[in-house]
Amino acid sequence: MNRFIQNHPGERDPSPRPDPDRDSKGIILLLAVLLVGIPTGIGIAVLKRLNAIGKIAHWEMYLTGCCLFLFCTALMVVIARRLSLRSVREQKKYYRLAGGLSWLPQEKREALQLDGPYCYNAGQWVETLEYWPCDIRLPRKTTFTTFRVTTTEDRLVANDQAWGVLSEESYEERIHSLFTGMHSQLFASDKLVMAASDKKTMVCRLRDLTQLPEAYVTSCWEPQGNKPPLLLWAFDLQRVIELSRTSFMAGLISEQQAWDQIQKASHYAHALFDSPDDFFNNYRLGHAYWSNDFGKTSEVAQMQKAYNNTCHWPIKEIAWVKQDPGTLPEVIRNSCREFVTAALKRNTRNTIGFQAGAAHEDLYNPLPGS
Repeated sequence: MNRFIQNHPGERDPSPRPDPDRDSKGIILLLAVLLVGIPTGIGIAVLKRLNAIGKIAHWEMYLTGCCLFLFCTALMVVIARRLSLRSVREQKKYYRLAGGLSWLPQEKREALQLDGPYCYNAGQWVETLEYWPCDIRLPRKTTFTTFRVTTTEDRLVANDQAWGVLSEESYEERIHSLFTGMHSQLFASDKLVMAASDKKTMVCRLRDLTQLPEAYVTSCWEPQGNKPPLLLWAFDLQRVIELSRTSFMAGLISEQQAWDQIQKASHYAHALFDSPDDFFNNYRLGHAYWSNDFGKTSEVAQMQKAYNNTCHWPIKEIAWVKQDPGTLPEVIRNSCREFVTAALKRNTRNTIGFQAGAAHEDLYNPLPGS
């Protein structure tokens, strides 16, 4: 496999681009003067003098002058390119200080692929557990000039705003609720608790919000061959991945704890869904059910479209490996039966828009100053 370099934080190109405007435009201009202008000027003056006193012929003067100019120019280009690729060197330095980060095993890359559209949209990293360079990885405080290192305090603030998660205990509670269908169980109970007219209204609203077929919305309540109903499991499982990544960066959980939950969510996703688009479409449905906001759902749809059409990141090329649906946990296989039964006994319905508060997408917005 080729060298391990990701996109520059905050950008969408597969690897950092040479960018003199960002890195060292002034230095490169100075180099042009010091390494090309001055040596060439002095060299030409000396060569003219030597020619004037008969030490060298005209053709020797011109040939030597051209060679001097080309040598100085080549030297400047080499140094300028090195300066313009400072972001690559700093990324390598980060990986080295972080303990030698490199390409992850295939199973972990399959899991992080589920985060691809969001990471691509915001220019976040998707080949490492952290989606942005973070100080939890570094043995000491280190300053980088081409990207900002996010602190544990940055991540804790985001965790609190989006999740109310500020401890390992609260992380585990929220992860448990996601794995038991935080949104899927509500969607499953709506099918049976809602009046027919209200259910029709909700289905049409979700269709309009997502621009997915109405038949797709209703199909998520039904078994899919040998697989249980999809409900909104992509939305629940993706949030397990999202919360685990940011909680690791916040220093609330260990790297192993994060990977354990991320790989479990990935296994379930690859057992339920047939392709990345199948997963992302269901995610969009869950997001619409949660937000009930066309502005937000349209943005998520555009994320998926941009990822499919313009993303050239290596993570996108990973094949979708299906898992055996028989390995799914009981709560997925029985469509959150326990919760639905309790909802029927209460005879209470749920409304679309599970949560109207702070959007979880905040965790993936570009960091200030990035």
